[in-house]
Amino acid sequence: MLAEVRGIVGALRKETDPRAVGPVLVTGMLAEQLARQLGAGADPGAVVVDASRLAHCSVLVHVIAGDPGVADDELVRQADLDGVPVILVQLWPQATWTTPYVFTPFVVECRAGEGFPVPAITARIVEAVEDSVELGRKVPIVQEKVTEAVVGTSMIRAAILASFGKRSRAARPLITLEQIRMLTELRQLDEKTSASGTDALKSIAPFAAAVLGAGFLFREGATAAKRVLPASIVDASVAAAGTWMLGEALRRLSSRDD
Repeated sequence: MLAEVRGIVGALRKETDPRAVGPVLVTGMLAEQLARQLGAGADPGAVVVDASRLAHCSVLVHVIAGDPGVADDELVRQADLDGVPVILVQLWPQATWTTPYVFTPFVVECRAGEGFPVPAITARIVEAVEDSVELGRKVPIVQEKVTEAVVGTSMIRAAILASFGKRSRAARPLITLEQIRMLTELRQLDEKTSASGTDALKSIAPFAAAVLGAGFLFREGATAAKRVLPASIVDASVAAAGTWMLGEALRRLSSRDD
């Protein structure tokens, strides 16, 4: 138990290290309109339309109408050189137009008369960026998609770790750390400023305690279920369900506080 607590403290220190994240850059046709939608409630400078800032951005959202042209190709190539992921939003796509997947795997179609599909665009942003949690703190409109991604990823990781069968005992600390990491990231989405060091550890410590306590309850449930179901299936299912329950509990708690 002592070794597990020490491991948790070490993991918490890494999770609470402050990170810098660049803005969302929107370019192309109707860029300012889309930037206003993505930037609703965002920190100043978190969503920009200044293409000269490309190299310092977290993601490029480029709006095109028709087949991609030379300028579009040059912009995407420059983003690739700068290590900036690209989301292409194609306005009013036609059957005769080239599908621009050759430029980027993140393509969103915008049908005529329907306005920008902001939920689809934010989902692609979360998939593309390296640090979606920190971006979510600055750009509230992506927070829902970030939450879904964080919880979903943790559920999969926990299930994989738990499915090790006879080695599940050794995997327990790893599952605990994964669940704490999830709660830490979800909590960071609600923070206006990034805490670090001792202050950050103090704010997250209650979640670590909650995960450790819930772990005992989850294992009790798994023990009972193993009487009728294969152990590997039970372990994976309980780990995934337990991870979802922890994330959902924090989400409801945050909603109540708001």
